[in-house]
Amino acid sequence: MVYNNANFMRVPWETLVKLFRQSADTAGKATVREYAEAFMEYIGSERFCTEQQTTFNLIRIARVLFGKIAREVKDRALNEGTLDSEVGSIIQWHTNRFAQAGVLPCMEDFDADELVRTHEAELNSAIHQCFGTSTISTAVRQALYKSVAAAIKSARLSGGFSGLVFAGFGEDEIFPSLVEIETDGAIGDVVKAYTKKHIDIDRAGKTAEVLPFAQSEMVGRFMHGVDPDFMAYLRLIFERSLVEVAHEVLYTVAQEGQMTEPQPSLLRAIVRRNLQDFDDVTKAFGQEQFIQPVLDIVSVLPKEELASMAEALVSLTSLKRRVSMEEESVGGPVDVAVISKGDGFVWIKRKHYFDPALNRDYLARLARTQAIPRENP
Repeated sequence: MVYNNANFMRVPWETLVKLFRQSADTAGKATVREYAEAFMEYIGSERFCTEQQTTFNLIRIARVLFGKIAREVKDRALNEGTLDSEVGSIIQWHTNRFAQAGVLPCMEDFDADELVRTHEAELNSAIHQCFGTSTISTAVRQALYKSVAAAIKSARLSGGFSGLVFAGFGEDEIFPSLVEIETDGAIGDVVKAYTKKHIDIDRAGKTAEVLPFAQSEMVGRFMHGVDPDFMAYLRLIFERSLVEVAHEVLYTVAQEGQMTEPQPSLLRAIVRRNLQDFDDVTKAFGQEQFIQPVLDIVSVLPKEELASMAEALVSLTSLKRRVSMEEESVGGPVDVAVISKGDGFVWIKRKHYFDPALNRDYLARLARTQAIPRENP
């Protein structure tokens, strides 16, 4: 499954998957993780990651970053007469965000500074496109270069990332497993990607899991009994109320002139400790009252009921998007498939971009290419 960006280095993921399927070892692999690793190695070849395309991907990432910074400069009404330090503080804030996210393991040994120096001309063109006629000093330009270098190595991906989900059974796996990978395309000679999630169903561990990808808010409400965004807002208000009440009590009880300097910091520590207790209690309650009962049922549901549940959750997300002002990124007929150890991949519902009745030759060709030769008795 694929979400967010539908292309990798300007090649549709659907095309890459079909090409990989044609070239894959028919003997199969032991685990789903091995399939995922083989696929990522395949798409990292020079066939798809040409020098022209890797340069295009670098400038794409840089242009998105420069565009954000330029908009913030404009929103703050900073003009050409603004001190470089003020514009530099905006750039530094973005650079710090990339640093705080950490470096992806695949990018640890990558020389991002050298790549930036090699493509200074293309980056300068991107700077001109984003900042227009504004005068960019040497100091600001160098800060922009540094921010791009930080973005290249950071675990914080650009908005144009792709999410890949590999699910099913390896040859040696009795129970299903799932690997979720997010990638920002190839940069230089490296495919910037990381494993976001690895779920391995087992008798002694996880026996079931319900996982949403991309648009997950409705599944979150279903599983947790409350909207995750609402819960985050509730926690913020709760923290603010705790601080205000504690301050009011402290200033009311303490006599004038007797307030000690360590008391405010001690107060914040007490609030943080109580907030952590609040988080732990609510998380445990949600797990016991909402999540675990669903997982207990999912682990024993027949295959047709699992398919119906999955379709209902996706359709619920589609309905929510359709009746709200949010972007309607989920909609239309829902594809539903079931993968089991015994039956393999089985379509329950599948939409076509063409009418099968008008394309019998296509279906005949597909049947011939997927036919399994039988051995003579």
